[in-house]
Amino acid sequence: MARGGEDAARPRGRGHGGLLLRLLRTSAFRYTLIYTAFFAASILGIGYFVYVSTIGQAMARLDEELVAEIFYLAEINKTGGNDGLAGLLRVNNEVSRLKVADPDALYLIVLAGPPLQVVQTNLPSAPAEMIGAEGMFEFDYLARQRREDGTMTSQARRAVGRTAEFLYARSDGSTDRAVLLVGRDIEAIDRIRADGRTVIIRLGGVTLFLGLLLGSIYSGTFLRRVDSISRTVNAIRDGDLSRRVALSGSGDEFDKLSGNINGMLDQIEDLMVGMRQVSDNIAHDLRSPLTRIKARLESALSHPDMGREEVLEQTTADVERLLATFNALLSITRLESGEGGGAKVRVDVAGVAAELAELYEPAAEDAGFALSATILPVPPILGSRELVSQLIANLLDNALKYARRPEGDPVRPRVELTVAPGPRGGVLLSVVDNGPGVSEADQERILRRFVRLERSRSTEGNGLGLSLVAAIARRHEAELSVGRGLPRGDGGHGLGVRVAFPGAPRPAPKSSPKAASSEAPARTPEPA
Repeated sequence: MARGGEDAARPRGRGHGGLLLRLLRTSAFRYTLIYTAFFAASILGIGYFVYVSTIGQAMARLDEELVAEIFYLAEINKTGGNDGLAGLLRVNNEVSRLKVADPDALYLIVLAGPPLQVVQTNLPSAPAEMIGAEGMFEFDYLARQRREDGTMTSQARRAVGRTAEFLYARSDGSTDRAVLLVGRDIEAIDRIRADGRTVIIRLGGVTLFLGLLLGSIYSGTFLRRVDSISRTVNAIRDGDLSRRVALSGSGDEFDKLSGNINGMLDQIEDLMVGMRQVSDNIAHDLRSPLTRIKARLESALSHPDMGREEVLEQTTADVERLLATFNALLSITRLESGEGGGAKVRVDVAGVAAELAELYEPAAEDAGFALSATILPVPPILGSRELVSQLIANLLDNALKYARRPEGDPVRPRVELTVAPGPRGGVLLSVVDNGPGVSEADQERILRRFVRLERSRSTEGNGLGLSLVAAIARRHEAELSVGRGLPRGDGGHGLGVRVAFPGAPRPAPKSSPKAASSEAPARTPEPA
């Protein structure tokens, strides 16, 4: 089954449930949950700190007051006898004579029993929490209040208290074991505490809700961007190399990733188109000489009286051109892999250019060209003399081959070879002509393998000359540029190829033998 059919047969999801599961699996949603949990924990920590700083300290002060009052009442009971603590609490349950004159103060004396027997109190009943209580405890009680109309009403309120045991002195002189409860009404504090808990719970709930909401929105955006990239990649995998990942224009990391993917896809598409063009060009360039060789051999076999020497010479020339094509391909491949060129040495580009200009001058004169050379003293470069020589030769061959003028044109074709120091150091080499030139759209394309702008491909050559020049330039870490050449006289310009070689590093200064001997460490003579 085709790939598209398989994709169509797969279920696309399970509605909102499937989308929710995808959201939960995204790293963006998990990170958002982590941040939300951390933020919620921070809120709880702040709430706890506020509670300890306010309610906690208030409760601690209440506990200190209760402890101090218990010690005070115990001292009164110890020293007062029958008129001591019990007498104090019997006088209309007034508390003004106590140490703390507080309207929220609560007191209770209970005989330990069993059963428990309330002796004195301003509480309606003994709280159950006081049995076995250690330290300060909280309890509820009913407070009686008088309304404006004179009627009494009861209201449940919150209080805290502490207990202590002592000996209760009866009126007949006997004593019983009793329990003293000292308390404070904390209804106002309890309301503040309840309100604080409510605020913290609501704030935590809102934080969790906002975290889940933002996580869902962010994860949905994340999924949409990822799905867009996945759809583009799937379309390219199915053969549509023209598809590109859409950019949102925000400049975020997804746009940067999408831009890098699009750049990679552009390069892959260029390579694929170049591969197809190379295959077509190789087939065309190799088919013609192979067809000629086959035709000559068949003619020689069918006509024994045919001049075989001429056939062999023509066949040998075609075979040599084929071998030259394969050798050029092999050289480019070796240079691009870093194997060709041998060891790098210091090369005088000016000297190499002068030799080649002198060598090509007769051939240029025979072809009707005016070859001029401007060679200035330049620093050496680090590379291969043979490769630099081949680069200059290929540039001159290309200019002499394609810069020819039409018949009857009074303008003489010209080629200029220039070697000069580079503006940033190194060496700048250029070969320019006043030929037909190359359009801007084709200036980069002519550096590819087997690219020939002549559609008929009838001109002698294989389209590898400038490709080899580009490979040699990369081997020497040089910058190669193709642009305008000399003016033609009709408003146009010819072709110009420029190569900027980096300069060779300066050799380290050699130390003199005298200095070397003086810096050498003294050696202990060995025993004979």
